Amino acid sequence: MHVYGPAPVAEAAGLGFRPPHGLRTRNLTTLLISPRCAVPVGNTCGCRQPHVRVVNLVCWSIMQKLLLACLLLCLPTVTRAQWSVFDPLSEVPPPATDDPQWAAPVDAYVHAQLRESQLVPAPVTSRAAWIRRVSYDLTGLPPAPHEVQTFLADKRPDAAAMEEVVDRLLASPRYGERWGRHWLDVVRYADSDGFAIDAERLSLWRYRDYVIRVFNEDQPFDAFIRNQIAGDELGSGDAGKVAISFYRLGPWEADNMVGPQRWQDYLNDVTSAVGSVFLGLSVGCARCHDHKFDPVLQKDFYQLQAFFAPVKHASFSAGYLPGELNPNIQLRRDKTVGARLDKINALREALRKKIAEARKVPLSEITKEKLDEAIKDKKPPVTEAAVNEIKALESGDSLKPEQRFEARVVAIRNPTEKEKTPDTFILENGDVFSPAEKVMPGFLSNLPVWSEELVKQASDSGLGSSGRRKLLAQWLTSDANPITPRVLVNRIWNYHFGAGLVATPNDFGINGSGISHRNLLDYLVRQLRSHQWRLKPLHKELVLSRTYRTATLHPEAEHCAAVDPDNRLLWRANHRRLESETVRDAILAVSGQLRFEMGGPGYYDKLPAGMATSYFQFTWKEDPEDQRRRRSVYMFVRRNLLLPLLDTFDAADPNQPCEQRSHSVTASQALSLFNGQFANDNSLHMANRLLQEESDEAQRIDRLFWLAVSRAPTEEEKQSCHTFLESKRKAYGAEAQAAQTVDHNRSAWRDLCLAILNTNEFLYLD
Repeated sequence: MHVYGPAPVAEAAGLGFRPPHGLRTRNLTTLLISPRCAVPVGNTCGCRQPHVRVVNLVCWSIMQKLLLACLLLCLPTVTRAQWSVFDPLSEVPPPATDDPQWAAPVDAYVHAQLRESQLVPAPVTSRAAWIRRVSYDLTGLPPAPHEVQTFLADKRPDAAAMEEVVDRLLASPRYGERWGRHWLDVVRYADSDGFAIDAERLSLWRYRDYVIRVFNEDQPFDAFIRNQIAGDELGSGDAGKVAISFYRLGPWEADNMVGPQRWQDYLNDVTSAVGSVFLGLSVGCARCHDHKFDPVLQKDFYQLQAFFAPVKHASFSAGYLPGELNPNIQLRRDKTVGARLDKINALREALRKKIAEARKVPLSEITKEKLDEAIKDKKPPVTEAAVNEIKALESGDSLKPEQRFEARVVAIRNPTEKEKTPDTFILENGDVFSPAEKVMPGFLSNLPVWSEELVKQASDSGLGSSGRRKLLAQWLTSDANPITPRVLVNRIWNYHFGAGLVATPNDFGINGSGISHRNLLDYLVRQLRSHQWRLKPLHKELVLSRTYRTATLHPEAEHCAAVDPDNRLLWRANHRRLESETVRDAILAVSGQLRFEMGGPGYYDKLPAGMATSYFQFTWKEDPEDQRRRRSVYMFVRRNLLLPLLDTFDAADPNQPCEQRSHSVTASQALSLFNGQFANDNSLHMANRLLQEESDEAQRIDRLFWLAVSRAPTEEEKQSCHTFLESKRKAYGAEAQAAQTVDHNRSAWRDLCLAILNTNEFLYLD
């Protein structure tokens, strides 16, 4: 139920709600006699009874007054805590502090709120813990042992030594792979359609590579946003054509036979995604009615949707971008074509033999066989397999393997001159077959109003298109818009600290968490704009802050948790588990198996035996082992079948924008890491690495700890490892004698490596 107050009250509250048009213009008498307000009762003739209307109206009026009274009592809290995120940027300077370690602006804002709550922050974490934390945060990989040891031996002040580490990590290509994966979570990247057919999108990998390149080159993020919304209308060339693949990232139900409903579902999905990704608003909740909590009208939803109404799905050629057509792609294309040629040659040889055998058959038998075929029904019933084959052909799933490497993009296009731009209507209850009021493209009614000059500039893009999406792109990144940069900065903070300043990055509204540090958020927005929307300077400021260096353990944790149980005030660092892809990449890295080949079509990893056979609509094409050792961001993402290891460790759901990964703790995770083939195979690789790189057992144990947890083992841990290895050698020695094998030492080291990979210290960041 909506609660609408008088306009002055709503405006004073900052809610921006507007009463329904009828309640603003009609008086009580009109309401009583209007047939539209009559309430049908349960009689057989369906007539409307005025006395029932009066009773209902009086009850509604009483409920309205009671709920309004409750709302007014809560208004100070609601206005201050929830709706300030939509206000203009604040200009509150960093608070003054006498403590030099909290003097930096980021730290000053945090420390001031800790003092207000009479909380003392946790001490600074160790150098070893910091470099492991920052390495995973910026690159998604553990630091190499020599990098940690060099940093620990650096006698310079912390600030100088840490700055050098951060600069090196930000310059690494691994940075773009790590932060590109974050963005792919938000925009729901996958390489297939989902639903029943789940057809492949063979060229969508170019969008993934484009995202990684944008992060590595530190391109201005406002331009990145504009290219995704309207790269074709902005004249951004081939890069713009790849960027607008953003519109094709969501699920697509290819087998929905109701055309209008399928397309409306697509438009609803795009509109909701734009709202949550760029505005931090659940605008999709206004599809059937005005938003129940946030100031988003149903009309706003369809006005926003009208920006996308002209688009149509398309797949077209777009030249490879610099660095995209690398030798690896050419080599893989040659291998694919070569494999097909081998298959064709084998088939040709088989046919030659078959023809030779057929020539030996008497002519009479051939004639009889032909006559038998002639009297058969030439129009057999259509099988389900044939239907699925046709659907696959329609969706492009039957493209030849070598076409995975062609310079094409899965994108959209604007209508041609002969095609009419479709109208957009408010849909009653969201039903595509119940159109009501016609609407034009427009922005959310209760957000800042943009100048008419902006509308005028975008009205003619000069590219033969409607210019609608160009206008939207400019609106999202306008200097007058505080929302989009707030959402972006909050996402960055969230990935570094384990929780955003708004803990619900996709929902800045009433149902969200509210802002914990309003002035800090606005300061970071100003910093982002001062750096022309480049992210690397912002990363650097955050990871070098005293707040980021705070330890996870607090000597007075019980007292602090009683005051701030969710750690919104940052009195300690959040204890964070590695994400699913990071777990996999880290295991490959410490075992020495990780390959750093970048870009190109996604590879198919190895699945448990028989797992893919239950999915009749596709074949899981397992790639060679050298390809499967690449980083997880380059893995083929199939919506209907996620890699079990990644799924177990809470991989992002590619069907909806993922604002933050879950961090569940389940028995299946322990089973995957202890009994899974991937973990066991790489434990053996890690054992081989230790046996090859070090000749002494004590040195191997040291090396194992430096690789896995970025520190030296304690004396107690060394002794435990020696004892463990000795017991395993004895156990495997007896087995080796019975089985006539001699590799019991290697097996013992494999088990020790597996045990270390199963520790919390390996899986979590301190």
